[in-house]
Amino acid sequence: MFLFRSIKNRLILILLLCSFTPLLLLRFVAFPKAQKDLEEALIRNLEGVKQKQVEIVKMWFSERKRDAKVVSKNVSTVMERNTDDKSRGFPKLNDYLEMVKSEYGYKAIRITSTDGTVLVATEPGRIGSNIMNEDYCREALNGNVFLSKVQYPAPEEKKDEQADNNVPAIFLSAPLIDSNNRMTGAVVLTADTLPLTEITKSAKLGKTGETFLINREGFMLTESPFADEMRMAGLIQQRTALELRVINPLTGKLTYGAQKCLSSNSGYDADGYENYDGRRVLGAWCWIPEHDCGLLAQIDIREGYGAALSLKKFVLSMLLILAFPMTLAAFYFGKRISAPIFNITEVTKKITSGDLGQRAKDHGKKDEISELAQAFNVMAESLEEKTIKLRHYTTDLENTVKERTLELQETSNFLNSILAGSTEYSIIAEDLNGNILAFNKGASLIYGYKPEEMIGVANMRILHTEEDLKAGKVDHMLEIARKTGRYEGEVLRKRKNGEVFSVHVTFTLRRDEKGQPIGFVVISKDITEEKIVALEKEIVNNVNKIIASGLEIKEAYKNIYRELRRRIDFVWLGVASLIDGTKIVEDSHVVDGIVLSTDWLHCYRALSHATAQDISIKKGIPVFVKDTGEGAYQFDRELFVKGIHSYVCFPLKSKGITTGTVTLGSKQKDAFTEAHFELLSQITPQLAIAIENARLFLSTRESEKKYRDLVENAPEMIHEVSLKGNFIHVNKTELNKLGYSLQEMRQMTLEDIVPNEYRGEIKRFIERIKEAGSSELETMFLTKSGKEINVEMNGTGIYNTKTGECICVRAFVRDVTERKRMEEQVRRSEKLASMGELAAAIAHEIRNPLGAICNSVGILDAHLKLTGQDKDLLEMIVGQSERLDRIISDFLDFAYPSEPSFSLQDVRDVIKNTLFLLAQDSRFTDQVEIKEVYESVLPKVYIDPDLIHQVLWNLLINALEAMPEGGQIKVMARKANVFLRDAVEVVISDTGKGIPSHELDKIFEPFYTTKSEGTGLGLAVVQRIIDDHGGTIDAKSKEGKGTIFYIKLPVGNEKWAVQDKLLVG
Repeated sequence: MFLFRSIKNRLILILLLCSFTPLLLLRFVAFPKAQKDLEEALIRNLEGVKQKQVEIVKMWFSERKRDAKVVSKNVSTVMERNTDDKSRGFPKLNDYLEMVKSEYGYKAIRITSTDGTVLVATEPGRIGSNIMNEDYCREALNGNVFLSKVQYPAPEEKKDEQADNNVPAIFLSAPLIDSNNRMTGAVVLTADTLPLTEITKSAKLGKTGETFLINREGFMLTESPFADEMRMAGLIQQRTALELRVINPLTGKLTYGAQKCLSSNSGYDADGYENYDGRRVLGAWCWIPEHDCGLLAQIDIREGYGAALSLKKFVLSMLLILAFPMTLAAFYFGKRISAPIFNITEVTKKITSGDLGQRAKDHGKKDEISELAQAFNVMAESLEEKTIKLRHYTTDLENTVKERTLELQETSNFLNSILAGSTEYSIIAEDLNGNILAFNKGASLIYGYKPEEMIGVANMRILHTEEDLKAGKVDHMLEIARKTGRYEGEVLRKRKNGEVFSVHVTFTLRRDEKGQPIGFVVISKDITEEKIVALEKEIVNNVNKIIASGLEIKEAYKNIYRELRRRIDFVWLGVASLIDGTKIVEDSHVVDGIVLSTDWLHCYRALSHATAQDISIKKGIPVFVKDTGEGAYQFDRELFVKGIHSYVCFPLKSKGITTGTVTLGSKQKDAFTEAHFELLSQITPQLAIAIENARLFLSTRESEKKYRDLVENAPEMIHEVSLKGNFIHVNKTELNKLGYSLQEMRQMTLEDIVPNEYRGEIKRFIERIKEAGSSELETMFLTKSGKEINVEMNGTGIYNTKTGECICVRAFVRDVTERKRMEEQVRRSEKLASMGELAAAIAHEIRNPLGAICNSVGILDAHLKLTGQDKDLLEMIVGQSERLDRIISDFLDFAYPSEPSFSLQDVRDVIKNTLFLLAQDSRFTDQVEIKEVYESVLPKVYIDPDLIHQVLWNLLINALEAMPEGGQIKVMARKANVFLRDAVEVVISDTGKGIPSHELDKIFEPFYTTKSEGTGLGLAVVQRIIDDHGGTIDAKSKEGKGTIFYIKLPVGNEKWAVQDKLLVG
């Protein structure tokens, strides 16, 4: 700054600033804004090109998918209309595929069967091969229109293609679906990536710009316009597609733009990054997730920012051109303006050196500098006069100072006596820079330095810790003392031997007689002992809190270890307890803050062995082991090997009796002293009580755990509920059975898991337990899925032992659903058997008279030529006789069912045959719509096709009769499970009038019917047939909306399979 003390230099600087300010503003304000605008325009252009290219690429992929769908549809049509082509090699289909290949520019087209075998192909060599292993074939055969990634053809495909066509390709596939909605195969189209390359090359990005696609691995999917340069540079052999990986040649990793693109982000980089060819480029990118590829648009940063760089060069040139003449002009005018001022300066220096007769020259111009020279001369004359007077005053002042100096010496002697006599406090005087001026005896005793080592030699900072100095704490304290005159607080200090300790310090600002700060007096006191007492008190309080907190005992040991480590340097805390007065067991070991297993040291020891713990327990006194390497006691050698070189064993006493020991071990030899006794003696009584309580608690908890395990794993459901029915506890068996979690059950009541009609019984069940102490109930539970379970509950009350009041209910619940089902099945079997015997007897008794009646009516009809009403009556007799014969036949079929003849069948064939016959029935009208839905893959089942046809016929006729005005019948076949086995489920639904809910449970009972002319045996026979097949049949219905029947037929049955083999053999 010495340069700018001169007015001349300052004037020159001001002139230079005025001259260069416009150019500097142009360089540092206008230019950056213009550069930013150019950069933003470039990035907008880059983003626009990127977005346009992404849309065009997406459109191209969509068009290819649309091509696949159209070709698939057309191929299916051609194959259906020309079924005789198969024997002649599909000539028409070949013509169509060749036409599609040539017109749409595909490399190859193939048609496969459902097992992946190529039936037709534009490459004859591929016919007969199987491509099921290819993902595009599998996806199409699964019913999906699929677009593969850009990839090289499979090796066997490369053999069939010409070398110049061996380029990356995209495979498109679509399923072939015939008019019956059945999968007949797949069509596979192969397209190369040249159209994608043309799309990316169409972008206008200057000479160095390009756009390209990359895959998930960072390989380029299109051809670069700079492919020739890259071949010459050795970056590629043939092409960039699937050969060039977009990596930074300096780092070997993907370029910044490629990494951002692969992270599924859309964005840009305006600062530039290293490209795959080492150039620095600007880039924009976008990930296209639906096609698992990304698009990057890039341009060389030098071309992109060329205009901004030209502008920058122009501005710098202008600055250099104008700098020299402006600098000369500034120096010239600065020197002329400052010359009179320099004259005044020279005169002032001479007056300062003692020549008071000097006067400034007046240059004669009437300006401010001339007036300044005149005023200066007046001041110089006045100064000369007053200097003479000052000399006389100085002589008088010197005499006064001598007198005051004697008084100050006496005061100084008094203060020195105070400094020398104070030994408890350190008193140090220092100047404003911290240099020590005084160092009393107390300071020497506290810090270990001699006065001659400190006074006039050392700085106060030697007594502070490095941490406080680096953190600026010392400067902070001095700053407060300067501002307020005093600072008081607790700080860390360092002795001569390096020991760090705590002191209470007071900084007092010293001032001279004019009130100006000249230094500090620092008084400090060593408070180490006070800190230790306060720390031990805090540790004892914290240990008591830990013991009283109810923590698990080993967790308490770990926390006690942390607390004691604040005062004592040790690494091992061992707690041993006396068991039955004969054995010592190590309850726990904490080493380096980690709770270890009890066998870290030998677990059990007899009191007869010589160990420090034995002595401590027998005599009730602490035992010190200064060096475990000497092996004075048992296990000392083992401890030495584990790194414990000294330890102290302290007895644990409860009610005056020694119950164990607590041992602290250190890595240092002779690490423990009697100074640690006071702390250990304060915590061990509480610790002894805590250990005893923990043992009692563990015993109680073990008993509770055994009881809880019995309850949780009981085969029966067990729960406890309040008197209002709220669940308190539910065992695992009941949770698994009902499907709820324990948290969900605790938000529910017992009434929530039973049907509405049983809730009154639940309330009465709890009331009986409150009154009588116990009760039983048979009811129904609802699972979370809505399934009903028959249960028996046996409940008892739980009472308050003090008041005798019933507080809750415990119930043992047994699932009797299977028992109920078996009882119902037995009841139904017995009923069917008795009804069958009755029906057979009636049918036999009626059929003979009925045969005579039918024969007689036939003779009368043959001999009598009746007309009019007589003929109508005779025909009515014939019709009713035939109807009665059919009823008798139904009775006999029900009484003596035929034995099923099982064989492996496709249930869809049985359904289609039945529906065909139904369409021929007179009851079938145009107002009835049949809808069929089948899963694509259904296993075959062992069934009697005639009996299953009878089942389907009965159900379909019932559906027709339930829809007299017409409607829809839907037949569906799908995979299912029955009795934990694979099954095929047939679902038949109608939109008829439905069945009333009170009648739905009776429809399978024999002779129960809602028809005026029905026998009530149709659905009973249906159920018997399904039972004989090992399946199930259920029905759901809503009045006015229709009925649904669910039939489940098991897929495999060893008995039926063996029967089928015997029949075939």
